[in-house]
Amino acid sequence: MTDLTKHRSSYNPWIIGFPFLAAPRTPGRHPGREPLRRSWLIALRCRLCRNAIDRELAAGADPDSSECRHLRAAELTAASNREALAAAYERHLVAATSIPPLDVVPVNWSGVRAAAPRLDRLAQRLRADPRVRAQGVARARLLLTDGDSALYAKDEDLTLVDEVRSTLALL
Repeated sequence: MTDLTKHRSSYNPWIIGFPFLAAPRTPGRHPGREPLRRSWLIALRCRLCRNAIDRELAAGADPDSSECRHLRAAELTAASNREALAAAYERHLVAATSIPPLDVVPVNWSGVRAAAPRLDRLAQRLRADPRVRAQGVARARLLLTDGDSALYAKDEDLTLVDEVRSTLALL
């Protein structure tokens, strides 16, 4: 008796020859809907809490300790996200050395100039190294997006240099 004839309830004539695609049906009125709904709700919850999850990951939480942390760590370390972060750091470097920028966003431009070599190295590591740790990428993202970070604190040049140094160490 083959796999397909054992599970007559899951037999589908369109999947003949591919028994790994013919999974047994789950009991209930709408078989297969519970996992889809559950994964959709988990993705939504993770999306809504992503800043808090980023803070947890930056503080050193284990990415495999929860489903949301695992999903967020995968998003953070994806090549497209790392490329976007590297491009944002490079834009800050260019803006700090070019025409005096407008103070629309209060960036610590003197701190950016002081930390320029490390910021450039951070952008290069984000772009080039596919084996970065989620903790370091989360710290790099929070440095850019958190309004209370050293990147936006005026008169804190050394703090920004230290933050970038520790972020590089965590990558």
